[in-house]
Amino acid sequence: MPDPNTNSVILVVDDEPSICWGFEKLLGDQGYSVITASSAEEGLQKAKEHSVALVLLDVRLPGEDGIQALPKFRSATEEAPVIVMTAFGDLETAVAAIGGGAVDYLTKPFRLEDAAKSCAQAMQSPFGLAEAESPEETDATLLVGQSPQMQKVFRQIALVADSDLSVLITGETGTGKELVAAAIHRHSRRRNHDYIPVAPVTFSEAVLESELFGHVKGAFTGAADDRQGLFSLADLGTVLLDEIGDLPLTAQVKLLRVIEQGEFTAVGDVRPRKCNVRVIAATNRDLSQRVSEGTFREDLLYRLSAVSIHLPPLRERVEDLPLLCRHFLRRLGHGAAAEAISPELISHLQARPWLGNVRELRNAIEHASVVARGRAFTLDDFPEPQTRGGLPNRSTSGSLDQVVEDWAREELQRSDGDAKTIDDLHERMLAATEPALLRIALEQTDGNRAAAAQLLGIHRGTLRERLKRYGSLEREDGPNSSEG
Repeated sequence: MPDPNTNSVILVVDDEPSICWGFEKLLGDQGYSVITASSAEEGLQKAKEHSVALVLLDVRLPGEDGIQALPKFRSATEEAPVIVMTAFGDLETAVAAIGGGAVDYLTKPFRLEDAAKSCAQAMQSPFGLAEAESPEETDATLLVGQSPQMQKVFRQIALVADSDLSVLITGETGTGKELVAAAIHRHSRRRNHDYIPVAPVTFSEAVLESELFGHVKGAFTGAADDRQGLFSLADLGTVLLDEIGDLPLTAQVKLLRVIEQGEFTAVGDVRPRKCNVRVIAATNRDLSQRVSEGTFREDLLYRLSAVSIHLPPLRERVEDLPLLCRHFLRRLGHGAAAEAISPELISHLQARPWLGNVRELRNAIEHASVVARGRAFTLDDFPEPQTRGGLPNRSTSGSLDQVVEDWAREELQRSDGDAKTIDDLHERMLAATEPALLRIALEQTDGNRAAAAQLLGIHRGTLRERLKRYGSLEREDGPNSSEG
């Protein structure tokens, strides 16, 4: 409740006397001074005569309607928040109201408690209208963190930036690997030359080598002219190869030559070409495991990881979450960002698993900002947290028994609650969980299938059949595998 001595003035513009009277009683009892007007013209005149802190504006008014007058009320009240009211709610009106700068939208008839809540939220500090901070402070490439883990990352960047060593950046999806690579280049001696980030996995295998190393005229059908590749274009600069764990073996051989000898051969050519490019690679894969599977060259891994920088998942540095929230809010133009999210809400957010890491947090803040429209955020403004592999995250679901129960309920909900439409629930559960169990067993036994079967308590033939069923695991046992 506000202090009546502050004399916070709320202007209600509605041609229905009962609405005006209701707001006078509702808000007056809470300590506000309420003035009313029956038309936009009258309301604008009163807005000029009083220091108005909030406007409740009806859409259907005699004379100028509320949507047309909305910008005038914001101007006349020095950008006071405006709540639009209408008995004829539709998508067009709602879009026009919010697009015109309204902070909320009430459809008549509304409950008094809902109106009171909307007013209370709108009367909070209008941080969304504050001036954005300087571009340097809201730079989208800025790495944010005060945790010990991020301080270690910052130190590693500082130490390696001015060298020409290759760098391998690891971490889960969404942790900011591209930001680290960009920061390394920005602080390096190559900063005035090109920085080219690319994910080779986005190219088909048929054109990948041409994209990376170029081709000569006539190298293949359609090659009408010589074409420069990525490593020619980035000469003297830096290349980021994202998702490096998915690079085909043939391209890995050529990449190794670039790193070791500073040269490559264009597709269709036999002449080596010199290049001076720093290579930074990023992955969310376990490259050591890929080496054991035979899908990644061990010598390339050694060359790429001259320096390794690991980015921790957000759930392991939750102390950085308030700082990250303020950073993303400033990027959205919320100058008084600290007032947007209460300490209680921060605690709720810190308890989330954040499987999408910083990227998921940024998207959640942007989502909440759109929903909140300038008021302080509530938990309801945020989207539901991400889940992994169709199973609820254990950190939010409690015991394994609860995880399974939640998963089964979600599967049934996807079938509209009709269990008759599902005849393979048990197989679905096995497909969602068994590959991970088999993978751990093989890792624990160094790929020895006989030992893994014994660990699992199943016959070797059963394990063999399961590995064949989950094709992605067929090579999990690696070159040291044994049947016993």
